[in-house]
Amino acid sequence: MNNEQTFQHPLSRAMPSRPRGPMRVPARALGWFSIALGLAELTMPRRMARVAGAPNLPLLTRACGVREIGNGIGILSSEDPTPWLWARVAGDAIDIATVGAGLVTRGRPMRTLTSLALLAGVAWLDMKVAEAAPPERKAAKRSLRDYSDRSGFPRPAEEMRGIARQASLRMTPPLEPTPRAEDSRSALTAAVAGAAS
Repeated sequence: MNNEQTFQHPLSRAMPSRPRGPMRVPARALGWFSIALGLAELTMPRRMARVAGAPNLPLLTRACGVREIGNGIGILSSEDPTPWLWARVAGDAIDIATVGAGLVTRGRPMRTLTSLALLAGVAWLDMKVAEAAPPERKAAKRSLRDYSDRSGFPRPAEEMRGIARQASLRMTPPLEPTPRAEDSRSALTAAVAGAAS
């Protein structure tokens, strides 16, 4: 009898059902990727800048690492990871701008261009996961409502039969016809003549 159990990280055991939604597995993968990348940027800022072909700014690299770790924890700990995934997309835009500055400050443009291509791919992946990540109950609210069972009548169709015929019996009398133009002209002429005399 095989009693072997698969190993689970303590954080995975503590949060087995988060995040929720159709993109749960990719969202969790991006959460762990954010934490790993953030730790690398936090502990080895100069090496990460050199590998990526980015400007050698340790303080900025560490700040990006703190941002990545925060995003990763937010994705893994919230039921709806959508805001955190969109925060990753915004962070990708910042990273692309920062690494792009390496084309001017660094002497290895091919390394910088490779990093930019990788960052653009990660940004595209983050965007696709963020678009599809809302939980099912949230996506159901966003779906179009079905009104096919409504008739537009205030009461059932059986009770509404003959209502139009009854309403026609209670119609108001027709309006009085408007006076003709000749009558109006003669009345005006008489009024002017009376005023002149």
